Amino acid sequence: MRLGSQSLVITLVSKHTAKAQPKQKPKTNPANMKNTVAILLCALIGLASAAEYKLRTAEDLQKVRKECAEANKVTEALIAKYKTFEYPDDEITRNYIKCIFNKFDLFEDTKGFKVDNLVAQLGQGREDKTQLKADVEKCADKNEQKSPANVWAYRGFKCFLSKNLPLVQAAIQKKN
Repeated sequence: MRLGSQSLVITLVSKHTAKAQPKQKPKTNPANMKNTVAILLCALIGLASAAEYKLRTAEDLQKVRKECAEANKVTEALIAKYKTFEYPDDEITRNYIKCIFNKFDLFEDTKGFKVDNLVAQLGQGREDKTQLKADVEKCADKNEQKSPANVWAYRGFKCFLSKNLPLVQAAIQKKN
């Protein structure tokens, strides 16, 4: 019985001393730190370049118009109206406008208008884009009305047309 008591004491003492020993900090390897920093820098550079807006060309506009017209079954009669800057408030037109804005990376269905992208796209060749940005911001509401995405995109588009029709006409005519 005595032998059993000693083994119990030894077990308790060894567990106690194992807990009482201070934990050693893991050694840091300078090579691992450099690799980690390099990986983080590459990731940040990738994010920054991904966030840069790509200006769309006349060819891009023609392609997207055709895709969106087909996807939304836009009639020839509506296309004729669009060419005269007449955009009726109907489901087909709203979906057509939203489609173009989405494909041009100017609008997200859940977040709304991408103001900086709109300014970059519409302000090509302008030195001072301050007024343009102010006008875009006035029209790029936060959808307090909780409208569907196509209504939201259409509303902003119509607002911007009313404030900057000559600018939009010039931008589209350059692209046609």
